[in-house]
Amino acid sequence: MRKRIVETLLVILGVIAIQQAVETGFTMWAWRSRNPRALDLVKRYNKLTRPVRIRSAGRSGLLAAVHHVGRRSGTPYTTPVIAHRSAAEVFVPLPYGTDVDWLRNLLAAGAGVIDLDGSTLDVYRPAVVAIGEVVELLPLSMRRIVRMNGAREAVRLRVAHVAA
Repeated sequence: MRKRIVETLLVILGVIAIQQAVETGFTMWAWRSRNPRALDLVKRYNKLTRPVRIRSAGRSGLLAAVHHVGRRSGTPYTTPVIAHRSAAEVFVPLPYGTDVDWLRNLLAAGAGVIDLDGSTLDVYRPAVVAIGEVVELLPLSMRRIVRMNGAREAVRLRVAHVAA
């Protein structure tokens, strides 16, 4: 009986590992190829998984939560991204390019809020820059992610102050 349970668990873990490998491979291919259909599929999948990622975004590590307001609707949104704070600036690589709603909203407003490393940061003056301009300011772990996903741009944000 125990042997059967262990075998079943190993099969389940194997299936999960294969699924993760396929998902990661497809996502990397979509980012690097810039294939519009593939990128659209990845964006749709990420919108489905967004609620899970938002729960941990901003607490620690590279995952941050960008709070922005819809430029036409006025609706508040939260989007999980990877980000890094360096002195008085925050950098967010753009693996999907600049054609993403959260960035358009942030650019239109000229400001927003980011939860990062347990702090809530008021940010302003978003500017899209070539990834080469900021890659050396990123930690090694994020540089690897940027290299894997083929991001060509990043958004640079000035930190106004740390909110409570």
